Amino acid sequence: MRIAIVFVIMVALAMTSVSWALEDGLGVNVNTSWYSKYIWRGFDKLDDKGVFMADATLDLYGTGFTFGLTYAFADSSGTTRIQDGGASRVNAEEMRYTLAYHNSIYEGETYKTNYMVGWVYYDFPEMASKNADFQEMLVSLSWPEICPAGVVPSYTIVKIWPAKGGGGARAVGGFAHIFGLAYDYTIPDMPELPLKLTMEAVYNDGCGAGGAGPGRIESEWSNIVLGVSSALDVPAGGTLVPAVYFQISMEDSVNPEDELWAGLTYNISF
Repeated sequence: MRIAIVFVIMVALAMTSVSWALEDGLGVNVNTSWYSKYIWRGFDKLDDKGVFMADATLDLYGTGFTFGLTYAFADSSGTTRIQDGGASRVNAEEMRYTLAYHNSIYEGETYKTNYMVGWVYYDFPEMASKNADFQEMLVSLSWPEICPAGVVPSYTIVKIWPAKGGGGARAVGGFAHIFGLAYDYTIPDMPELPLKLTMEAVYNDGCGAGGAGPGRIESEWSNIVLGVSSALDVPAGGTLVPAVYFQISMEDSVNPEDELWAGLTYNISF
């Protein structure tokens, strides 16, 4: 039932946004996704269960500012692991609000730098805000022209803190440093199947997962994620993005297990 509700909401938002985009130049991007696991910054938030996600991002008239709304919920009931707080997956239902600014500097230079500054609020409607909700500020940098071979390095720094004091969410506060590489690869004789290869290494300096009330997180290199995805045009419009990821987990307080998961996203922009 919730899947149908999310689909209707996304379609209604998309149709409304088309009208706005045509009249006012407002850009809109809509995604609906399913992932076989909900892996977030190394944490397995739903203990090997899948997640449905729907999000919409508004590009505010080409100013560089965007506003995004994400809704996520588990694809099955039950509880997470005791070491992750033993939380109900129903209670792990999540709303995420994002305000960001995107731009670039040093245009035309090898060291051209794309940057994004953002604020995110994580809201868990089924749980008390002081026990679950948290916020983050992040700055993300990437260098699309620096490598002649086409590899794009990136770096993101994240600061997380609880939305309200005095509750279970107090354990989430800290920094994370995310180092990434991305490479677009085309299989010879198969230009219709473009591949994006990605790698992320995360140094977690105390950030918790939120929602499940984790204990203290050790400051260590926590995980490396390897990914491969493709963007396939859909004849009716939009793009279908299948993806597979593998995580090497290195810090048990974040995740004691290596992880393998897949995802499928439908994306459409106006």
